[in-house]
Amino acid sequence: MSGSLYVFQTINTYQFADTQNALAKEFPQSRPRVEGGRLKGKQQNPLTFRVTMAVPFNPHEKNAEIQRMADRILEIASNNLPLQDYEQAEMHFYQAIPEQEIIMRDVKRDIKTWINQN
Repeated sequence: MSGSLYVFQTINTYQFADTQNALAKEFPQSRPRVEGGRLKGKQQNPLTFRVTMAVPFNPHEKNAEIQRMADRILEIASNNLPLQDYEQAEMHFYQAIPEQEIIMRDVKRDIKTWINQN
């Protein structure tokens, strides 16, 4: 069973490995997770590029830094995969404090708008 899960995960994330490695290099200790696609069975949902990463601060308290990180994530992604193939980007930033609730912040960007501005 665990072998099947490993194969499934590897197949679904292989195309994002370069982006994930580049993000890990740019943001040490962030444990980035990169994936993309539509929600299963929901063809009306946009094709989405998703990144989840840890930050060493409360993501609600440093808006400018989160926005800068979101832009840098998209820059790195655009250098490692065909970002223009996606409609939207979802970036999830979290701070995990031991024995406390995880603090999470989500940032969404329209890919076409971002590409046109950069």
